[in-house]
Amino acid sequence: MKTQEKGQIVVILAVALVAVLGITALAIDGSMIYQERREDQTTADSTALSAAQTASASISCAAARTAAINQAITYASAQEGVALVNDTTSPNRVEANCSADNKNLTIKIVVTTDTPTTFAKMISRNQLQTRVEATSQVNFGAGVFAGGSALWSTGPTCDANGGIWLSGTAVIKIRGGGAYSKSCISVASSPSGVMSDSAPIYYSGTSGTNVTTVNVGSKVVYLGVAGQSGSNGLMLARWQNAYVLIQPDLNLPTGYGYQVNPAPNTSIPEAVWPIAVPIMPNPTFTDAMPPQTCSGLTDFGTLPSTTTNYTQGIFSSITVAPTSDATFGSGVYCIKPGGNVSFQQKNVTARNTIFYFQGAGSFTITGGVRTVTMDNSSVYMTNGDFDVSQGTFNAQNITIYLKQGSFWLRNGAYGATLLAPNCNNSACGVGPSIKGVLIYMDPANTGTFNVINGNGTHNLTGTIYAPNALAVLDGGTRSVTNDIQLIAKRIALSGSATITMDTDNGDLYAGGTGTSVELLK
Repeated sequence: MKTQEKGQIVVILAVALVAVLGITALAIDGSMIYQERREDQTTADSTALSAAQTASASISCAAARTAAINQAITYASAQEGVALVNDTTSPNRVEANCSADNKNLTIKIVVTTDTPTTFAKMISRNQLQTRVEATSQVNFGAGVFAGGSALWSTGPTCDANGGIWLSGTAVIKIRGGGAYSKSCISVASSPSGVMSDSAPIYYSGTSGTNVTTVNVGSKVVYLGVAGQSGSNGLMLARWQNAYVLIQPDLNLPTGYGYQVNPAPNTSIPEAVWPIAVPIMPNPTFTDAMPPQTCSGLTDFGTLPSTTTNYTQGIFSSITVAPTSDATFGSGVYCIKPGGNVSFQQKNVTARNTIFYFQGAGSFTITGGVRTVTMDNSSVYMTNGDFDVSQGTFNAQNITIYLKQGSFWLRNGAYGATLLAPNCNNSACGVGPSIKGVLIYMDPANTGTFNVINGNGTHNLTGTIYAPNALAVLDGGTRSVTNDIQLIAKRIALSGSATITMDTDNGDLYAGGTGTSVELLK
């Protein structure tokens, strides 16, 4: 009996040894897996944050998405030795998506590792897989004004008071940003089009004269009659090759002609069609240009038009028509109610100046003027037009504020280069500039923003905010508008007017706030 009992201890020890070895194997392989997982999580977290921080410098969500993907791939490879791809099926990947309103960019990093085992091989587990995720978010908030859209029509009716309208051979090309119409987008002739290279084009004009609802695949499309006033003219024209769509190379494609009845052209992929959305609220400003104080300034009345050197002060009117060039010294030029400013003949330089109209009065550049230079300056129109009719107008760091009145570039304007301020302090001049704002038309201003019959190419940079005004680009106008946003009640291009818009770079209005970055998980 005792002999049998002595043999049992060997069995017990054998079983215990297997258990101990199993626990040891689990501990060793488990610690290796845990360590690998921690390293992968660190990689994913740091990559997600790096991508978000890089993306936060972009002016539009579409541009931010591209920047985030590129930065994630570059950072993970250089810093962590991990090869990421932008593919939702890959085990090591980066995904980046903009929210419907373009206010948030979500960045997801997935890192997967196959870790060789030591003891688990004994149970046919040569390797174990770990998979971790990290998600970061860029919150643009008001930091990307108007959702990053290059065009925004605020008018709720598809008529003379709302919509985006193209006729003739007018073309709008948008890089980086999209477009939104609170009512319709109408393309009435060919070859015309509104094209974005990446960002969506939205519209809310789901009803109106002769608008037909058509179900195509997964989308409900609202179509109108080509060239019909009050009609939603998406992808419609009297002839062929007129579009509203996402077109990466910003060239009007061929072979996508208008189809009758009306009906959408199903040969155009749904992915590039404009998107019908519920009506979105109009973008609003958090900043405005304050009125100036004129107390303590010398009252010069009305100086002779032959005056060539001006200093700050109060003026009844200013007419500059000298036989030689004229110069305005830095400071505030207060114009009494009913007074006008008119630059005529020769060249005029007015750097670091504020032209402040206390009441009704207009600012005109005309009468054979050659070149007007107004760097680091601002103009405050209380009730009157800002009108460039002739010559060349150059201004870097300028904000033109129209409480009531219209803006004109027309006829003999041989090319204007106007850049919004890239700061809001003295570095951008003496004026009460609004960072990123080129032209501000008060929400109560029912005037017009006009670029018509221009003989030159206009370069405009900054946000043009005219929410209750009509925007008209007509004739042979060509505006190469780098880094611009145009917000107006109705936006219309006609003739051969062409504008190229780029929201990827530069300083547009940011709503007074910056972006924020956070790691969600």
